[in-house]
Amino acid sequence: MTCFPVLDAPFDWDEPPAIDYAALHAAYPALADFRSRLGQTDLIEVPGLPGSARILAKCEWQNPAGSIKDRVAYALVCDALTRHGARPLSELKILEYSGGNLAGALSYLCAALGISMRFVLSSAAPASLLSMLDKRGARVDLVDKERGFIAVVQTALRIAEAEPDWTLLYQHRNPINVAFHRDTTGAEILEQLGAQVPSAWIASIGTGGSLIGVSRVLHAAFPSIRTIGVTPAELPYASELPPNGLPKYGGSGGMGAGVRQPFVRMDDDIVDHRTMSFPDSIKGMAEFYALTGIRIGSSSAANWLVARQIASELPADATVVTVFPCAGTPEEWKRALP
Repeated sequence: MTCFPVLDAPFDWDEPPAIDYAALHAAYPALADFRSRLGQTDLIEVPGLPGSARILAKCEWQNPAGSIKDRVAYALVCDALTRHGARPLSELKILEYSGGNLAGALSYLCAALGISMRFVLSSAAPASLLSMLDKRGARVDLVDKERGFIAVVQTALRIAEAEPDWTLLYQHRNPINVAFHRDTTGAEILEQLGAQVPSAWIASIGTGGSLIGVSRVLHAAFPSIRTIGVTPAELPYASELPPNGLPKYGGSGGMGAGVRQPFVRMDDDIVDHRTMSFPDSIKGMAEFYALTGIRIGSSSAANWLVARQIASELPADATVVTVFPCAGTPEEWKRALP
């Protein structure tokens, strides 16, 4: 039986095993099609406060399944296929936990490939997601929302150990998560910035994959840049409070019990932290829509509101970069625009 390390066990960064993407694409045309539509998302200027630094946001809803988690889903599936080797694809059964968008992205890709899939979610998962997963043939295990997201992760770990025929992707500890964001999201932002020198990079933590992957690219190019991680005010990063069932903005990564996401903990010495509440994130969705006519999700709104705070502390000729992970769920928009 495989023994998986607990979420916050010590983690030493190591480059993930090399993946022959060309060979995988040749073997699985659906995977190649997904990759051809993945990434190269727009980096747009978004509203800030008068006299503040300009804010640039990367529009990740432009990915095939509609979120930044499409990148992680693709990387994790490629990693799983590589480890699976030449065995029949019918023998690959993917297991993963999710706050929402990763399950949506994985179900999109696995359905196209014909891979069996199983997701562990909070009972707070939106009905629209559950309906989508059902239509795509996914098996779903729900965990009581009052136990917090850490219990969702722990449940997936227990399933993986008790039922080893399911392949756990383990997004919080698989280094392909950070590496793929570094090599795609971060590289794209660096190219899109051109001659602009950013003062800050801001992203919600979630797993920390996008925050740290992009941070490593931008820090290498701009050593003085600040990296700022955003987590929910209801349960901030490294909070000693117990997990709770309070509503939090999407994909926020609030853990509690002192847990620090492994990828972020690697770079704790350079990451600053800000928080955003669920009600303010929902209000931010409505405000951004009123200003621009563009729909962004609650995690995007949280990032935008924190980016606006940081930009207001900087001179007008400075630049702040953030990311908009998705355009939001129907349930979020019913709250934002009742």
